[in-house]
Amino acid sequence: MSETLDTKIEQGNMLVVCLDHQGKSTNTLSPLVLEELGEVINSLEKEERKPSGVIFTSGKPNMFCSGADLFELGQMDKGQQRHFLEHGQSLFDRIAKLPMPTVAAINGHCLGGGLELSLACKWRVVADDGSINIGLPESKIGIMPAWGGTTRLTGMLGPTRALPLLITGRTMAPRRALKVGLVDEVVRPEALMAAASRLLETKKPAARLPILDRAIHSAPPLRALVYRKARIATLDKTFGNYPAAEKIIETSQTAVSRGHAAALNSERDAVIDLIDTDACRNLMRLFFLRHEAKQAIRKSIGDDTRALEIQHAAVVGGGTMGAGITYALIRSGIQVRLVDVDQHAISAGLSRINKMLADDRRAYRISPLEAEQAMQRVSTTMVKSLHVHNRGLQLADLVVEAVAEKMKVKHEVFSMIDRLARPEAILATNTSSLSVEQIAAVTSSPSRVIGLHFFNPVPQMPLVEVVRTSYSSDLAFRMAVDLSLRIGKIPILVKDAPGFLVNRVLFPYLAEALMMASQGAPINKIDQAIKAWGMPMGPFELLDQVGLDVAVAILDSVRDQLAITVPDRLDQVLQEGWLGRKSGKGFYEYPKKGQPSIHHDMTKLLCGNSALDEDQDPMSKVQLRLILPMLNEAVRLMAQGVVDHADTIDLATVLGLGFAPFRGGLIRFAETMGLDQCVTVLDELVERYGQRFEPPTELRELVKNGGKIQDISGIAQTQYAQGTTGIPTGIITPK
Repeated sequence: MSETLDTKIEQGNMLVVCLDHQGKSTNTLSPLVLEELGEVINSLEKEERKPSGVIFTSGKPNMFCSGADLFELGQMDKGQQRHFLEHGQSLFDRIAKLPMPTVAAINGHCLGGGLELSLACKWRVVADDGSINIGLPESKIGIMPAWGGTTRLTGMLGPTRALPLLITGRTMAPRRALKVGLVDEVVRPEALMAAASRLLETKKPAARLPILDRAIHSAPPLRALVYRKARIATLDKTFGNYPAAEKIIETSQTAVSRGHAAALNSERDAVIDLIDTDACRNLMRLFFLRHEAKQAIRKSIGDDTRALEIQHAAVVGGGTMGAGITYALIRSGIQVRLVDVDQHAISAGLSRINKMLADDRRAYRISPLEAEQAMQRVSTTMVKSLHVHNRGLQLADLVVEAVAEKMKVKHEVFSMIDRLARPEAILATNTSSLSVEQIAAVTSSPSRVIGLHFFNPVPQMPLVEVVRTSYSSDLAFRMAVDLSLRIGKIPILVKDAPGFLVNRVLFPYLAEALMMASQGAPINKIDQAIKAWGMPMGPFELLDQVGLDVAVAILDSVRDQLAITVPDRLDQVLQEGWLGRKSGKGFYEYPKKGQPSIHHDMTKLLCGNSALDEDQDPMSKVQLRLILPMLNEAVRLMAQGVVDHADTIDLATVLGLGFAPFRGGLIRFAETMGLDQCVTVLDELVERYGQRFEPPTELRELVKNGGKIQDISGIAQTQYAQGTTGIPTGIITPK
């Protein structure tokens, strides 16, 4: 009996091959699966009385197949990897050449090798469920589809539509996949198998390629032009930091110019080469870190989470963050009471939520009916109604505060919700930098207060910092973690300290960028240098997006505690009303039409009497001048016990602030560069620019002893026990 799949003959002499790896929660294409699938194909090729068609489907709920088992792939040597890839390519080619029609009946996530298996079939039909993800995300882990996926997708969609999907690794909901041509039909889940049978019987003709893509196949000059433009556009976005992108373009071009067999060879050779790159090693590590982080923190709250389930919540504040949090809650089926100061603020909050749901509709993640049902989970109350009638908080299991980042305002809100919410309700603050313990101090029961720091924009950002104070109860912590997982986020546990983790390492980076600009460095060159290094946007683009008023308020709140140096003229910038994108002017000017351009008045104001220095530093020095202060702060927070593992810093810096993924995170980058070299460069920066670059004592000690950043964790625990860490009493206390 097979361990990984079942087969049976259905009505009409159709063979159903059901992927269902016993004892596994997901279907992966391991060597064992390929072997057992190969045995099925052998019998189909040899049988005299063949079935009229074959349906490939899955016995796992919400999961068709997630592709190759990456852990097993990573354990193979080069010879084993090549054999594994050849085996998969050969098997899928045989499926494509079967004498009877084939269809993939996709009932759940269909990713990587799972989609490559589906592409080998004649047709693909998918259950109409917006939570299903379909795509070839291999480029996100530094490799590329190599079981014929790059080759077949190029042939099926043409290079103009296939290349963006392959290079970005974008996944999509079933109806979006239908729109781009990845699948043939989307049907109600209960009609999936009937639709697959109908496709086998009716033999629906394949769609023709658009005229341009047909011309690319037949006209070499046009083909060369299209692929040259693809290389230029990709290099402009990746700066050559992601070698998989160039390999994908190369293999796709081989598929068009030299045919299927040559392209399969190109796929295999490319993946064997890519697995050996630093980018792939780092991206693979991040992939595993994400899964391990979820598993570890889920284990910390136990298996029985029924008592933790939140049915009703309230969100106080309907601004950008409050609306985003409300959206995340209602998308997970939670009833939410949105509270704000007046009807105008409430209407603005509802409009923001509606826009997020509209984005989901356009991406086919939800239907119009599902969007309407989600919106019906939101009810609203003005603050004055709470005071008069206490209407809105009686049912809330959780109340989340998302108001202005000012301690006085936070205290007013928490005094109110502490008085009006049920005694057993958990109270959470979305503060990004203020002390959660100080916020909790105004409540009658600080044990029910926890930090839940979401990142903007909430729908896209996967990270949540769960901030536990010395008073936070186990129940508050467990409910916060369970909620984060329920709404699809990756929670990391941090202790209560200025800026927590992500913002704490971000502040020195932004502050140094501001200092560089005040000393005459061109802001566009700083932004360009850091994007070439791998960041998704430059520090000034980021400040404009966040809003200078918000950024300055946060910097001011932690400036003294973290000894951050910022230019003196930022208050004048705010007085001018130059707040960034939302005001139309910040470091850049944002016209209603056209591209942003440098805001020269801002540059002059920030520089003061400093002359514009076009040749201040080479690009590499600019990059390290911005990045290494982040390392200093990361070492300090490790020494103070804010987090207990260097891997947490890597994961959080990538997911929370967009740190260049191909570099593997802040700590991975520093240790790859060499901690001794980091200290050498920091010493040079101290000599040139001042003591703000001084490496922490702990970093110097690591270099002296040949240690790693993770070693600080053990030292910090020992020092804490001896009372020598310098951690403020009552702010950061290990549980």
